Amino acid sequence: MADSNQADADSIRSSALWHFHDFDADEGTASLLQLTEAAYRQASFLDQRVEPQASARRNISMSDLENALAAPGGHEGMMPAANFIFHHGHCGSTLLSRALAATERVLPLREPLTLRRLAADSNPEGLLRLTLAAHSRTFRPRQMAIVKATSTCNSLIQPILKTSTESRAILIFVPLESFLAGMLGKQSPALDLKGHAAQRHTDWKKIHGAPEITPEQLPEAYLAVLAWLTSMNLMLAAARELPERTRLLSFEDLLIQPESRLEENARFIGLDHECQMILDAWPDISTGYSKKPDEPYSAFNRRRTLQRGRLLRGDEIRSALAWARELVSDVTGLEETRAFFGE
Repeated sequence: MADSNQADADSIRSSALWHFHDFDADEGTASLLQLTEAAYRQASFLDQRVEPQASARRNISMSDLENALAAPGGHEGMMPAANFIFHHGHCGSTLLSRALAATERVLPLREPLTLRRLAADSNPEGLLRLTLAAHSRTFRPRQMAIVKATSTCNSLIQPILKTSTESRAILIFVPLESFLAGMLGKQSPALDLKGHAAQRHTDWKKIHGAPEITPEQLPEAYLAVLAWLTSMNLMLAAARELPERTRLLSFEDLLIQPESRLEENARFIGLDHECQMILDAWPDISTGYSKKPDEPYSAFNRRRTLQRGRLLRGDEIRSALAWARELVSDVTGLEETRAFFGE
């Protein structure tokens, strides 16, 4: 009979029941939450907001977690590597995640806190392999985890794909003009833009030749440009370096041609036999607010937000686009993004 330590190791290794929620690198500890499959499917954010859905919580040493994930047992070898959705925020990434998770073959992990922590770390490689192993666990053999990262995690795209060589990533975006109109048409865009400004600035400073900027002094529209440019720069670099394992997806194209775009991307990540189920679920999924599926939301609501931004804050949008054009012309590394401005 296995001892309790081995039983714990098997329960951690064999399924996603114990979610790798957070860690303290200095203390060498990991925080695990016990989540049902239904809790994963419901959650839009696997950060502090999912904690009330956990039936238990436990803290273990990072070395114990590493040993547990390496232990034999469960359906080892039958869990495919996780696939990923990366994005710049407010561009349909949660909607895409819910659509792909319409089949039970997919276990969705939306915005796990661990990836945000790694993106903010100056040396994420040390914990990356452990995190990827943890987030590839599922509840059943051959079930596939699809991780939708937070919009500040795009610096991890290439490290993740180079570490997990079987993983693929969908890179979803909207053109810059649409992003500006959508963000400025919202009631409280500053909360999102200012909340992520520090990580955007970190990504900005890594761009060769990028001029000095002070995010605290930028107006909302310029913060939106910073968010979009840094994210698109990282997504396009990944698409260029790893073309066979990345797929750029315009959210506007997805809305215009949902059947073909969903099928293309489902097949891209290995859901060939689940395409029809995903397509059948799309009409219901696409008419709910993706963050809170019980609340109605439609293409009409999105158009209204865009129109409100263009009408009420058109001068700011035009100024921000002019600033973006200036930055792209001055910084060689940003040239690729110009084709996606959508003017």
